[in-house]
Amino acid sequence: MANLIYTANTTAQTVPVGGAVNLGGIKRRTGCALSMSGDTITMHKSGYYDVYVGITATPTAIGTVTATLYQDGVPVSGATASATVATTDTTVSLAFPAVVRLCGECCTSNLTIVMSGVETVVNNIGMKVIKD
Repeated sequence: MANLIYTANTTAQTVPVGGAVNLGGIKRRTGCALSMSGDTITMHKSGYYDVYVGITATPTAIGTVTATLYQDGVPVSGATASATVATTDTTVSLAFPAVVRLCGECCTSNLTIVMSGVETVVNNIGMKVIKD
């Protein structure tokens, strides 16, 4: 059986520039390779992990809003999505896949979603992580 975790948060949350998104609660989980607390999913076993992120957001100002996957405080290359709004209160959808790796049997690694560009109300976030 695969190790996977699916989290969702449908409660609107205001996320400042550089802030992490609260992932809500665990909706589905199998195996023991993944856990979640607040804004962080933790990987517990070495190997590759597929990550899928979907966000509905409403920027509070005109500009570009960006969601980026971070692993242990470092942006994951290519794991980002952006949208530009010309008027306030415009809702946008941001989604992206990624693949991350955890090396070594004796360590863990943390995944977070960080918002940048302009302050944003995240209306919905779903995040799925599957260990290959």
